[in-house]
Amino acid sequence: MTTETAFAPAERASEAEIRRQHDTLAARPLVRDFLDAVPNLSVILNAARQIVFANRAFCAFLGIKDNGELLGRSYGEVFNCPYASVLGRRPGEAVGCIRSHLTEGGCGTTPFCRTCGAVNAILNSQQRGELDIQECRMICGEEGNNERALDLRIWARPIDVGGEIFTVFSAVDISDEKRRRALERIFFHDVLNTAGGVKGLADLLVRAGLPETEVHELSSMIAEAAGQLIEEIAAQRILAAAETGDLQVTPQELDSLDLLRRVIRQFHAQCADSGKLVQVDTAAEAFKFVSDPQLLRRVLINLVKNALEAVEAGGVVTLGAHAAGGSVCFAVHDAGVMPPEVQTQVFSRSFSTKGHGRGLGTYSIRLISEKYLRGHVSFVSNAAAGTRFTACYPRILPPAGGGAERPA
Repeated sequence: MTTETAFAPAERASEAEIRRQHDTLAARPLVRDFLDAVPNLSVILNAARQIVFANRAFCAFLGIKDNGELLGRSYGEVFNCPYASVLGRRPGEAVGCIRSHLTEGGCGTTPFCRTCGAVNAILNSQQRGELDIQECRMICGEEGNNERALDLRIWARPIDVGGEIFTVFSAVDISDEKRRRALERIFFHDVLNTAGGVKGLADLLVRAGLPETEVHELSSMIAEAAGQLIEEIAAQRILAAAETGDLQVTPQELDSLDLLRRVIRQFHAQCADSGKLVQVDTAAEAFKFVSDPQLLRRVLINLVKNALEAVEAGGVVTLGAHAAGGSVCFAVHDAGVMPPEVQTQVFSRSFSTKGHGRGLGTYSIRLISEKYLRGHVSFVSNAAAGTRFTACYPRILPPAGGGAERPA
C-alpha cells in the first residue's frame, strides 16, 4: 500500500535492502575514510532518502559513542556499526526535526517539507544528477519544550558506487553566521538610521531659533527616536540572552489594557508617517495578571510590527485581550492573508518575507513565549478571518524556577 505524502515520495527500502546498501559502501574503505576525514556532518542516502552510511562528525553531532550507545537501535541486531540506530532513517528523523513525525511517511512528506532546504536539495540532486546547495531551517527536540533551532547549509550530490546511485548529503551549522548577519542588518541599518534621525533633530534644535512650542515638539521627537533606538538594542539583547538561556524573568502585576496602550504608543510616529492605525479592540477585556512586562511587551511589539508591515496605507491593526480561568490571551489582528508557503515557516529562525538577514521577529516571539513566559503562540490566516496571532500565558507567571502549567 502506498503511503500518502504532501511532498516527497514516502516509500522506503526494506531492511534487507538497507543492509545490502550499507554493506556495499562499507566494503569500500575509500568511501569510509574519505567521509570520516570530512569535518561536515555527512551521510550517504539511498534513492528513498534513507541513511545507509554516516561519518564520524554526524555520529558526534548526535552524541553516538563508538560503541553505538545512546539511541535505540532500529537495526541494532542487523548491523555491526556504531550508528546502527540511524540506518534507514531520513536526515530529519535522525537529527530530531519536530516535523518529521507529523505524518506516517516521515521526513520529507509533510506540508512543511515543501519549503525545507534539506529535502529540496536531495530531490534536486536526484532529479538533475548534479550538486545542489540549499539553506535549511530546522527545529529539533520536543515541540514547545527544549526546542533547538538549527540553520544549516546543505550540500547534496549524487555518486555512483558499483553502478548504483546514492546521494552524499552534507550539512554545516550556519546559525552563528545567520545570527551575525541579522545583527549586522539591524545595527548597521535600522539602529544607525534611528541614530541618524536623533542626531539630525538635535542639530536642527541647536541651530534654529525656534519658538518655545516648536522646541517642545522637536524635543518630543528626539525623545521618541531615542526610545526607538533603545528598543532596537534591547530587543537584540533579549534575543541573545534567550538563546543562551541567560534571560532573566521578573514577574510583576500588570493591567491588560494599560499594557496594550503602552504598546500602541510605541507606534505613534510610524503610524503618522504611513497612514496606518493601531488600536485596542473594543471587545478587549480589562484584567490584572502577573507576567514579565519587558518580555511580554517585546512579544506584542514584534507582533504589531509584523502586522503593520503586512497592511497597506490606511490599514488597521487591532490588539485584543481576554482572560479565562487561569489563562490570559492577547491577540493582534490585521486584514492581510499570508501565503501558504509563508505560513509553514512563520516561526522558523531566519525566515522573513523582508529578505535575507531578517526573520528574528516571529522566532523570538515563540522562543520568549514558550521558554520564558510559559505560554504558546498560534495564528490563523485566511481570506475570511484575515491574520490573527494569539499569545496565551498563565494568569500568574511564577518566578524563575517555579512550576506552572502551560495554558490550554
